[in-house]
Amino acid sequence: MKKVIAFIPAYNEEDCIGKVINTVQSKYPKSKTEHNGYFLEILVVNDGSTDRTEQIIKQKKVTIVSHSMNRGLGAATRTAMKKCYDLDADICIKLDADFQHDPDDIEKTIMPILNNETDICWGSRFKGKINYKMPLERYIGNKFFTFLMNRLTNYKISDAQTGLMAFNKTYIAKFEIIGNYNPPQQLLIDASKKGMRYYEVPVVFHKRTTGKSFVNFKYPFFVLVNILRILTMANPIKVFGTLGILGISLSVLHSVLSHLSKSNNLEMPAFILDETFRLALWIISIQCFFFGLLADLVIQIKSKN
Repeated sequence: MKKVIAFIPAYNEEDCIGKVINTVQSKYPKSKTEHNGYFLEILVVNDGSTDRTEQIIKQKKVTIVSHSMNRGLGAATRTAMKKCYDLDADICIKLDADFQHDPDDIEKTIMPILNNETDICWGSRFKGKINYKMPLERYIGNKFFTFLMNRLTNYKISDAQTGLMAFNKTYIAKFEIIGNYNPPQQLLIDASKKGMRYYEVPVVFHKRTTGKSFVNFKYPFFVLVNILRILTMANPIKVFGTLGILGISLSVLHSVLSHLSKSNNLEMPAFILDETFRLALWIISIQCFFFGLLADLVIQIKSKN
């Protein structure tokens, strides 16, 4: 049978974590799941909780890994997936600690992987059912990042912010999460870069009744910085090459405008006539382009080794 590990990142979830663990254990005993070819274990990453979360987890028959301080959901997910690989999991699935995702949807999300239809599977709230009125700012944020992920990956994604995600052994062995925030977007970009197959299933999403959400007005800025970092490391020639070509184009435009200004005695801003500005722009752009090319060659050599 396939070994499935449901991992739960938890930060100050004393009011709910025990109930989540009990519910998953009761819904997925080995006697119930073995006919579908798998058995399920639970791993909890205590991400530096300052309440009774760790004590409650230790009372349960689950594997626990604890961070000494709060490092963020991306860091907790990274730790969990590495531990799942160490524990020789065939499939791992991330589940929220706040009961917003329904444990009933675990099997639905892992089945496409068990059937070898995909390498990663996302539980889509927007294809399924959301059992409360999502705040407007969160709805807009979800739609924006979903739109962005559809442009940055080779996938057709309906919910890029979901907390219910499953991965097969092939991807667990090679995944990369660089930043400590927004694991869904990081994993989508990384999996797309590595040629992993993608699939979605509709899931149910409930309103949070305990604890406090980590999503706030600062969150989008952390996400965008992480996405830029991922793109830079994943495809430096695309980032730096584009910046270099843009800079070279601007320096050519600068030369044309300077020539027109001098030959036709036109009034132009001072920087248009500044030869030092044009030279600096040209040098920086060339360096940027070749830096991207060199970084891309290093990545290609590293991947072959």
